[in-house]
Amino acid sequence: MRKILIYMLKKYLIGFALAITVLLGINLLLIFIAELKNVGSQEYTISVLFNYVIYLIPQNIQDIFPYALLIGSMISFGSMAYHSEFVAINSHGVGIKKIIYIIIIQTFIISSLLTITINSIAPKYSNEAQTLKNLSLNKALSDKNLWFRSSNYIVNVNKVITDKRLEDIIIYNIQDGSLSSVISAEKGSYNNQWNLSNVKIHNTSLNEILIEESYVLGSDNFIPSEILKSQFNKKRYISIQDLYQNINYHDKAGIPYENHKVVFWKKVLLPISCCIIVFIGLPYLFTRMRSTNQSQRLIFGVLFGITYFVLTSIITNLSLIIGIPALPSVLISMVLFIAIGVYLFNLLVKKEIPI
Repeated sequence: MRKILIYMLKKYLIGFALAITVLLGINLLLIFIAELKNVGSQEYTISVLFNYVIYLIPQNIQDIFPYALLIGSMISFGSMAYHSEFVAINSHGVGIKKIIYIIIIQTFIISSLLTITINSIAPKYSNEAQTLKNLSLNKALSDKNLWFRSSNYIVNVNKVITDKRLEDIIIYNIQDGSLSSVISAEKGSYNNQWNLSNVKIHNTSLNEILIEESYVLGSDNFIPSEILKSQFNKKRYISIQDLYQNINYHDKAGIPYENHKVVFWKKVLLPISCCIIVFIGLPYLFTRMRSTNQSQRLIFGVLFGITYFVLTSIITNLSLIIGIPALPSVLISMVLFIAIGVYLFNLLVKKEIPI
């Protein structure tokens, strides 16, 4: 049994490696072609473009590895089915049902390891890529001014480069209900605290103006990082840990945050989603070889798996519209496709092959 497990895992990993290499190459090529139009604008050079594409590799791996698992499993185990290797495995007392359990468990282990590893890498480099692009093009993430108000101050930011780099900043400090000072800065960067540069401090009570090259401001006296991350970072670029912190902050503040909760639960439950799409595709492999063309069955399996992510997005959005919370809305689509997988298993496998 141990040799069978190792052999199936090797075949699975080979198919997965082949699929993710092809998909990653196509993805990066499309990004490269799409970004060529920016070369020559401002300081956006060809070297900046190459660095931008390289920084996005971890995020692209995170985006495509579920599809690579599906395609890799269909290629590897489809080849085993075509060469009657499953028949040989069955002769050793391992039925089709047990084989599917083995494949699902292997899928869960691989996808869990990838989710944990890439989640710790991808957000950092994705945001580096976005920062590099915005700085090179002198481009802001939003064309609208950002305003934030607390009990003691009001902040206005005219240009948001990234969640950690702001330009044209004005801070109105309030004491006892009246304006005490106004701090303006050309730029601000965040590294555990906010470092403002080219600062002008206007003390309204003394009517004095003080000019400083730099000014350090604690994060508690500025816009909370949760606000900046949630509003100006792409949701898929935010790590699971940061999403969790942002959700807690918004819940305490009473601010609706369901869209980001959906992203959080999708990321947390991604290994289970990978198992579901593989489970949906597998029944197309375990059928009698002469019943239909095997290549057609492989295509059907891949298409059914890819449909999962499309319909899941539609179902979760509809659930949010009618007021269903984030976690149940994600689970509804997962349960639905598990039922579809069981139906396909009974229709295509159980009726034809002893399990």
